[in-house]
Amino acid sequence: MVLSPKITARVLLIAAAVVCGVGMITPGLQGVEKTFVPADKAAHFIAFYGLTVLMMAAFPKNRRLEITLAAIMLGASIEVAQMFTHRGVSFSDLAADAAGAFAVWVPMWIQSLRSPPVVERRRRASDRVPETSAA
Repeated sequence: MVLSPKITARVLLIAAAVVCGVGMITPGLQGVEKTFVPADKAAHFIAFYGLTVLMMAAFPKNRRLEITLAAIMLGASIEVAQMFTHRGVSFSDLAADAAGAFAVWVPMWIQSLRSPPVVERRRRASDRVPETSAA
């Protein structure tokens, strides 16, 4: 049985969100990310870059900016949850989370500025189709 790319992305997204959530909230795991990435802010950037990519692959029909903002809200909710688990709340962690999410969105937004709008592409495509006349 072969899973579709969208289903695969959703399964990976759930797994990544659980790993990131547990790693960022659990007090006993503070600093574990330093075994993989020495800088804390780089670890936040990489985690939210990956989560945003997976979110966009898992939900391809949703607006990219809304997905990016949802990823940032996830980062903010993790920071709020850290208050209740006696870990430090850090706005610089949230800034690194946002930078990782926006690092996915910005190139896509720039590409959308370069390409014509969907309506224009459809009009051009319909202009190329030869019309058949009933004689």
